[in-house]
Order: sequence, then structure tokens, then C-alpha cells
Amino acid sequence: MRIIAFISSIFLLMSMNTAAFAQQSEELTDLASVVTDSSLNVDSWQVTIKESIHEDEIDHILENLQRKNSYKVSSAEDEKTVKYNFERVQKDTGVSESFNVVIPKNPVHKAELIAVLQGKNWDDSTSDVYLNRINAIQSNYFTKKSTKFACLMTEVSGKMKDGYIFDKLKQKLNLSVTKTQTDNNEDSSVKKIVYGYTPLWEQEISTEEPMNLQMVVHDSAQDSTRLTIGTPILINEY
Repeated sequence: MRIIAFISSIFLLMSMNTAAFAQQSEELTDLASVVTDSSLNVDSWQVTIKESIHEDEIDHILENLQRKNSYKVSSAEDEKTVKYNFERVQKDTGVSESFNVVIPKNPVHKAELIAVLQGKNWDDSTSDVYLNRINAIQSNYFTKKSTKFACLMTEVSGKMKDGYIFDKLKQKLNLSVTKTQTDNNEDSSVKKIVYGYTPLWEQEISTEEPMNLQMVVHDSAQDSTRLTIGTPILINEY
């Protein structure tokens, strides 16, 4: 799922401040907790970890992933890159896991390792599987220099409005609102974007003010509103 990259240009001016894996709080589980505690469903979720890797690390990473017999392996090549994909789905939980190793043919550019965990629902069992896998993936394949992005989607209807969920986010995450944008384009499904900052998450985007949470309000079916909530960069890819 992807939404219009309506703020993609702003990220050219941003820098990502990254801290160690040992975080005060875990982004996806925090967001999912707010949604489920509000008696709403998590319709889908996704977490992505990215890191540049040195040329001498590529073979070791590929060998490690190829030893995992449960992964479906594929590759593709174009004029600029060679890409290896490793993917599997845990059928009992519906959690899918994938790794992409992107190797540029131009030696000026570094290779990149990308890991993605995603699913279509959330409960205690899913949370346990997610935390087990995300911790293992970070420990086995990534360093403290990696960046991690989280995102989920939910829907509110009836008397419950998007403001109620944002109030819950503020309470649970000690969240402060840094900016609100309204989209007046009648053809756009995006109606409002709210940006915020929580001190509980150690990754942030630095602009005029620090930012590490974004909520996108979409029009949905009659009398309902679809929300995409997460870290700003991933929302543009979701």
C-alpha cells in the first residue's frame, strides 16, 4: 500500500538522528496499544529497518540469509543495481518477513540492506511474534547506525473522530503537536496531516523542531475515517 508522496520534497532538507537499539519505548507496539485500547482494529502494519553496508559485508549477509531454508529467494538486475530478495510468511500468525539486499553497480554508492516485517492484524500473539523477530533481526543483521520506521492503519467511524485517537496518542506518548496541514484538494483522499514529537522514541527527524510521529487522516467510506499513523518517512511509502 502506498499513499501519495505529498511531502517527499521536505525530506531532502531533513537529517535523521539515530540512537542505539536500546530504546525507552517501541514504536509499533506503542501505536498498536493506543489503537487497540481504543477498541479499534489495526487493519495493517509495517516496520522497515534500513542500513548501508560495506562491499565486504555483502557475501556474509547473503550466505546467512541463504542458509535460512524457510525463505523464498529471488533476484533481479537492471542497468543500475542487482537486488536479492528473501521472503517468508508465518501462516499461523500472518506475519510476513522479507530482506532486500540492493547492490549498486556504481562503486561510488554503498549497498543497502532492508528488512521489512508486516501484517494485517494485531493481537497479543502477533505482538509476541513481532517483538521476537524484530529483536532477532536487529541483533543479527543490523548495527546502531540503522534506521527503523513503523506504520499502521486503522479506521474510526460513528461518533469517534480522529481527534480522539490523537488525544490518546498525546496521553500515552507524552506527544506534543509540532505542525498540522490541511489538504483542500477535492480530488485528494488526504484531508489532514498532523505531525508530533514524543521523547519516548529515540529516532527523530530534525527540521525547525524535532519530529518523529505523523498521523494522516483520509476520507474513507461514509461516516468513517481512515488513519495512517507512524513515523513520517515510512508513511510516504505505505
